[in-house]
Amino acid sequence: MQYTFRTLMLAAGLAATQASAGQIELTMTGFASDAGQARIVLMEGIEGYSSIRPVTLTASVPIQDGTARWSADVPPGTYAIIAHHDKDANDELNRPVFQLPLEPYGYSNGAWTSVGLPAFDDVAFEVGEGTAPQRIPMRTNAFVTLAQICAAGAAALAALFAIIAFRRRPAIRRL
Repeated sequence: MQYTFRTLMLAAGLAATQASAGQIELTMTGFASDAGQARIVLMEGIEGYSSIRPVTLTASVPIQDGTARWSADVPPGTYAIIAHHDKDANDELNRPVFQLPLEPYGYSNGAWTSVGLPAFDDVAFEVGEGTAPQRIPMRTNAFVTLAQICAAGAAALAALFAIIAFRRRPAIRRL
């Protein structure tokens, strides 16, 4: 009888553990190349999102055909995800100029902002006993894109002016 009671208690404990776990299934799209890796940062609650509590989980996954997939079993709760295309696989979001990200990134629920973090309500999602699907499109910061276009444009203009100046140079005549 004691053996049966222990077995029932163990089975009930395992069932409770399995029933209380939920799963996040994340699909990230819009990668311009398969180089590098997709980097994921999972935060629990507004405390995790605002850095009051440590990050819940980080992961890196390969990119295949412009898409990356990741899943994790987590306790029920409210979560947020930030993901980015870690092109150089250095496990960091490169931000050399004015702290603007050079690498494409995105947030849970497809939330977006070019400056700062989106509001927690925009990125928060619930995980219950089932599967919580999330889809994050990778995007490049608009200010970085504009700066890249301006830099390329400035270089092209400089080359054009050099060509014009060279062609308009007066020919040296021999006397």
